[in-house]
Amino acid sequence: MRTEDDQAVELTRRIGAGGQGEVWEAGGGRIAVKLLHSRDQRAAERLATQLRTLRLLDLGDLPVARPLALLRPPNLGYTMVMLADMVALRHLFAPAGRTALVPWYTETGGLRRRLRLLGRTASALAGLHGRGLCYGDPSPVNVMVSEPLDYEQVYLIDVDNVAVTSEVRGSAYATRGYAAPEVLAGRLGVSSLSDAFSFAVMAFELLTVVHPFVGDKVYDGEPELEDKAFAGDLPWIEHSTDASNRSRFGLARDVVLTSGLRTLAARAFEAGVADPTARPTVAEWRTKLYEAADLTLACPDCHGTYLGSRATCPWCGVAPPPALFAQVLTQVGLEAAGKPMFAESRQALLVQRQVVTLVSARTAAAAADESEQPIVDLWYDQNDLLTVTNRWDRPVWLVGVSGGPRMAIAVGHDATIPLLNRRSGWELHFGPAHEPHRVLRFNRLVRRDNR
Repeated sequence: MRTEDDQAVELTRRIGAGGQGEVWEAGGGRIAVKLLHSRDQRAAERLATQLRTLRLLDLGDLPVARPLALLRPPNLGYTMVMLADMVALRHLFAPAGRTALVPWYTETGGLRRRLRLLGRTASALAGLHGRGLCYGDPSPVNVMVSEPLDYEQVYLIDVDNVAVTSEVRGSAYATRGYAAPEVLAGRLGVSSLSDAFSFAVMAFELLTVVHPFVGDKVYDGEPELEDKAFAGDLPWIEHSTDASNRSRFGLARDVVLTSGLRTLAARAFEAGVADPTARPTVAEWRTKLYEAADLTLACPDCHGTYLGSRATCPWCGVAPPPALFAQVLTQVGLEAAGKPMFAESRQALLVQRQVVTLVSARTAAAAADESEQPIVDLWYDQNDLLTVTNRWDRPVWLVGVSGGPRMAIAVGHDATIPLLNRRSGWELHFGPAHEPHRVLRFNRLVRRDNR
């Protein structure tokens, strides 16, 4: 096949497929091709207009595929930039065949990686919404993620679905099982609120390995029940008052979801089914997903990651490793006597012993775009010493809580402090005392013996 500007395109590997079309790798992995199933003239004209509009939009550094060229008829589709070594998010949704669930969950990145991938996806969607756009069809085949486990990039690929918020589309643009009920039924068009519903379904299913509306009633029932479930006519599997569609499948919800994430899911799948305005936004999901990831530990025995509030590793039963608890505060000013005033926060992170903990701009500077730019590295060693390495472009300060020393850490330098004395803690300040700034307070030393 060829593009409109007469460039040859050779398809090499199919990397995704849905009701609307297929996505293929081409050009030696440097580009991808979206092939649309619809071949009528109206669809071709709409696509051409859509792509020309998208080229004019300022999408900044959002991880959204940029359209390059339209395919020449009789093919309908377009080429786009593609990052190497990426797979559809769908690959992380369920193990193949008879593969055991828990080992597969760990081997494919575990809980922490899933939380962070979802956080990045929510951030990309929030970036579109902030520009007055909606993605239109969030689904596991439209979100690409890094295949190597050491990386956590995400990339939204089906840009032909991007629309002005609340633009009315047909049901052909909705992925069954993920589309919001009002979009699936054709009552309303796609919007940031329908994006939020689709994302909520993806997030819940990726973390728990069960679809929020495919409970035992649906699984064991007639095929028509699945249509009713996706249309919002059956209760979701964790409904607060209706237990008729509970599920025996998936991971225990309290093992993989914080209370904050469970609350967001309940809002999305109860009141949010009929009332789109009752749904949590993708920005709310982004915040809670990242906060949950910051509170995970890595098991030294099975290497699975889990929420650090648990008494033992839920995957193998081993006691948690030693870790520091760091509360996130905001210093809002100084009292007349020069004593700092703080705004309390429920945000925190765990600093596991012998594991590098990255503090990003999202935490250190309350970055509006939830940036994952590294600010400092924390290293908590076996001698109860904490080393702070400054990777920012400005100084940070270590301050003793009870009138202790104030130690500046210059750009590119590090400092080490002892944490043996529980009575005199430390704070890490990300700004000078006379300006409002974020603070990490290491106010609880968790000592656990995993022998």
